[in-house]
Amino acid sequence: MNTTEFLQITGAICPQKTAIVFEGERFSYADISERSNRLAHALSGLGVVKGDRVAILQVNCNKYVEAYFATAKLAGIFVPLNFRAKADELTYMINNSEAKVLLVGKRYVEMVHSIQRKLKSIKHYISLEGKEKRMSDYDELLASASSDEVVPDSQDDDVSVLMFTAGTTGFPKGVMLTHNNFSSYILSNVTPADPELEEKNILTVPLYHIAGIQAVLSAVYGGRTLVIQRQFEAEEWMRLVQAEGVSRAMMVPTMLKQLMDHPKFG
Repeated sequence: MNTTEFLQITGAICPQKTAIVFEGERFSYADISERSNRLAHALSGLGVVKGDRVAILQVNCNKYVEAYFATAKLAGIFVPLNFRAKADELTYMINNSEAKVLLVGKRYVEMVHSIQRKLKSIKHYISLEGKEKRMSDYDELLASASSDEVVPDSQDDDVSVLMFTAGTTGFPKGVMLTHNNFSSYILSNVTPADPELEEKNILTVPLYHIAGIQAVLSAVYGGRTLVIQRQFEAEEWMRLVQAEGVSRAMMVPTMLKQLMDHPKFG
């Protein structure tokens, strides 16, 4: 099953259900579908075609999710980059993936500019958070693009995500993940969207990691609400869980320990 169908199906079943909560903003499944289609049309206008790589350097946010689905709708390959990587590692990953487009969060703009001359394949840079020199503006691209549905020309065994390992013994290695790698697990373990069911996930693990991407796709197929944190911070995590009524979380032991050791944990 193509992962874009997860969003298409849930968007048809419960379009007005909240898909994402991020820093005070709420986006329904209809919103995410429309914004992903707009970005897909915008990327197509920049020359992105089947098999092209679209890379992103950013912390967790709604635009990260939109960028994945937009790339998948064009039968492209999404390349999530580790935002903790050093300049030489980023240069290697971007060149190794042969990415054509790079979406950049504000805190990483200066680093990208510092390595720009070394990036061999990037044709277009897109700023995710406001206007930047020599970059297109994400919000302007969406505003000027069509919202018509984009149907991918891809197969289940086509690569959907090129995800890099940590590279502890050398440079990171690119791992090719197909649509079926994700859908075979999700279809076996996640109940499809139900308009009567309210379930909320909090997402704190980074989206450049398999756990993050898998959590997003599982939530979309299950029609859950994703409460997104840019990066894990214990007190804000507790506030969001209480305010939003979160019922599900993907955590690692270090996060759990920070929560349990926090003076406000009780």
